[in-house]
Amino acid sequence: MSVPSVPVVISTTVERRTDAEKISRILLEKRLIACAQIQGPMSSSYWWQGAIVTAQEFLLTIKSVERLAPQIEDLILSIHPYSTPEIIMMPISRISDDYRQWLEKELVI
Repeated sequence: MSVPSVPVVISTTVERRTDAEKISRILLEKRLIACAQIQGPMSSSYWWQGAIVTAQEFLLTIKSVERLAPQIEDLILSIHPYSTPEIIMMPISRISDDYRQWLEKELVI
């Protein structure tokens, strides 16, 4: 009996929509994610190099499974334009059966 995959939502932010589109396209083509959503522009405020910075960003939200998270993180780090990108992974505690089946069917797991 196989162990069920833990579905996850992973998010990152970028300065340009084209960067979010590029990251999502590559992850989709490699079948590491089943879905990507781009939101924004939005205003982000954060500490950076000793100062508070406010910038316009786009939020990239992707859906996958925990087992693929290391590959996803490595790929994002390799192409992300930021030197210290936000990469946050959250396990999904509840998901509909149909959506889970679709998600897993679309991935290389």
